[in-house]
Amino acid sequence: MPVIPALSHLVAEANLAPSVHNTQPTRWRRLEDGAILVLEDGTRRLHVGDPGGRDAAVSHGAAIEGLSLACAKRGWSVRVTTATDPPDDALRPVARLELADGAAPDPLAHFVATRRTYRGRFAGGDPAALDGFEVMPDVAVVRDRDGVAGLAELNDQAGLRSFRNAAFRAELLSWMRLSRRDPRWHLDGLNAEAMEMSSFEAACAGLVLRRGMFEAFDRLGVARTLVADAAVVRSALAVLLFHRPADEDPISTGRRFHRLWLEITAAGLTAAPMTVLADDGAASAQIKAAHRIGSERRLITAFRVGRAPPRRLSPKPRLPAAQLVLTPASADERWRAGGT
Repeated sequence: MPVIPALSHLVAEANLAPSVHNTQPTRWRRLEDGAILVLEDGTRRLHVGDPGGRDAAVSHGAAIEGLSLACAKRGWSVRVTTATDPPDDALRPVARLELADGAAPDPLAHFVATRRTYRGRFAGGDPAALDGFEVMPDVAVVRDRDGVAGLAELNDQAGLRSFRNAAFRAELLSWMRLSRRDPRWHLDGLNAEAMEMSSFEAACAGLVLRRGMFEAFDRLGVARTLVADAAVVRSALAVLLFHRPADEDPISTGRRFHRLWLEITAAGLTAAPMTVLADDGAASAQIKAAHRIGSERRLITAFRVGRAPPRRLSPKPRLPAAQLVLTPASADERWRAGGT
């Protein structure tokens, strides 16, 4: 059985995976039999935006795939099974992981650290980079300009519907880090730099999205203009519609979601997910009909992709691994997958 270094080393790599609103809800605990218990920190659930917890579960799947990639670099495979452990306060067991020798390095692991979300205007991109996605059974590639423009319009319509929900806006604002003075700027959520906002734009966003203010702008007929993203979407080289079986376990969906984003990075492209197109029932139905995505499939998200302009990148806002590993540091220095 493999000798495993501090679990925190693996978790630090796993936590580079994407999560909804960058909430980082996944926690890890080493069990006495050497397995790893994956748990959800319920205090980080989006009770308005994700009441059923599906987005959180997809985030756990992405984190599990991140840990699997970290293990593969070291020659270990990861077996994922259902967790049967009882809940512990705000911690809900999600999955159980068992490690073993015998995995080959995964080429996508090289792109874990360089995968980034880019929410600004794209600077073109090589159309040939899209060819590999055309043959993927769970991706529909929209590269014609009219098609991209149509999705940009749908994205603005669906976005406006969601922003009209005051509770949704309040929850979103609670995860937005609009000033570098915010003590959580480097830790979690969506900071202004990651959202490609200037200091002025960030201050305006904090004002516009407040309860009462947005409604006032909406009555004046300017709210849509203030939250519109169509020009940015139209700058994309293409939009990749990511869909999976409707009955698929969201953990499995999350694992594939992370890998697809890494494949986009490996192709030399940068991406930003437009999840509102999947979350909004009307928009999702229209997209599935237009792009012949069957009723047995679920639209997971739409990635706008392209080449991001050269820019200086700060480290990804991430919680330290010590806060994610639920074992005493003294017991986590060295352990074996089959026992201590």
